[in-house]
Amino acid sequence: MKIINRYILTEYLKIFFFTLAALTLLFTVVDFFEKVEEFVKFKAPIISIFKYLLFKVPLFIHFMVPMAILLATVICMGILSRHNEITAMKSCGMGLHRITLPILTTAAVIGFFVFLNSEYILPLTNRITNHTFRVDIKKQEERGIYQKNRMWYRSENGNIWNIDLFDAQAGTLIGISIFKFHDGRLKERIDSGHAKWTGKEWLFSSGWVRNFDEEGSFNSEYFEERVFPLPEKPADFMTISVAPEEMGFQEIRGYIKKIKKEGLDATRYLVDMHIKLSFPAIAFIMALIGIPFSIRTGRQGGFTVGVGMSVAIGFVIWFIFSMGVSLGHSGKLPPFISAWGANIIFTAGGIYFLTTSRQ
Repeated sequence: MKIINRYILTEYLKIFFFTLAALTLLFTVVDFFEKVEEFVKFKAPIISIFKYLLFKVPLFIHFMVPMAILLATVICMGILSRHNEITAMKSCGMGLHRITLPILTTAAVIGFFVFLNSEYILPLTNRITNHTFRVDIKKQEERGIYQKNRMWYRSENGNIWNIDLFDAQAGTLIGISIFKFHDGRLKERIDSGHAKWTGKEWLFSSGWVRNFDEEGSFNSEYFEERVFPLPEKPADFMTISVAPEEMGFQEIRGYIKKIKKEGLDATRYLVDMHIKLSFPAIAFIMALIGIPFSIRTGRQGGFTVGVGMSVAIGFVIWFIFSMGVSLGHSGKLPPFISAWGANIIFTAGGIYFLTTSRQ
C-alpha cells in the first residue's frame, strides 16, 4: 500500500507543480502586458519592473493553487485510468476512496500552506509590490507610512497628520492629531476624536486646538465642531491605508476589533477575514470535486474533454465565490455566508458525487 500511495503522490505532485508553474507564468505575462502601457508612460526602470513582477509572484501562486489542484487531480486520475492502473488497483481490493486518499490528503496539506502564505508572506510582498508600483514606477512621492497601527502623513504644506483609523468608504477619520509648522517650529496642534469629509472640507468634532508661541508656551481651546482650512482629501490617505490583502488573519482580526470599538462599520473587513480561511479551503474542495468528475467524464468523453470541463468548473466555482464576496462587501449577505457559501455548496456536491461514484 505504501508503494502505491507513494507512486500516486509522486505522479500527482509532478503534475501539480508543472500546472502551477504554467498558470503562474501565464498570469505574470498577462499582468505585464496589462501594465506595459504604464511602464512605458512613466519610463519605469527595468529593475523596478522586474521587482514589481517578482514580488507579485506569491500572489499569483496564491490564486492559481486551486485551479492547479483541480487540473492536477483530473489529469492524474485520467492518466491512471488510461493506463488501466485504477482497474488494477481495484482488482487488488482497493476502493476508490482508498485510491484517492493520497490526492485528498495532499490537497489538504497544500491548502494549509496557502493559508501560511497568506498569513506570513503575502502581506509583506503585497506591500512591496504596491510601493514599487506607486513610488518606483509611477514616480509618486511617498508622503506617509503605516506604523504601529497608526497612519502618519506629511502634506505638501508641511503639516503632519497622525491618524488612528481611516474609513475610506465613509470618509471618516478617527483619532486625529495635526501638527502645523512654521519656519521649522511647531505653530499649532489640532487634536480631534472624529473628522468627517463633507465633500468639500473636513468637519472635526470633539477636539482641542493648541497655539504655540516662540517661547514654547501655548493656549488651548476646546471645540465641539469646527472646520479647518486643510487641503487634504480622503484620496490623499488612500496610499498609506492598509488594504486587507496587506494584512494576515491575525492582523485583520485585531483591526476589526479596533474598528468596532470606534463604532465604525467593519462589514468589509469581516468578509475579508473569513476569506483568509475560506480561500485556502478551496484547495481541498477542488480535489474533492475533481476526483468524481474525472471518473464520470472519463467514461463519457475521454481525457481531453475532462480537462476542458474541469477548467470550466474551476471558473464556475471562482465566479460563485467572487459573487458571494461582492455581495458580502456590499452588505447584502452576512460575512460568513459570503465567504463560505461557495465552499459549502461545492463541498456537499463533491461528497455526493464521490460517494455515488461507481467503486
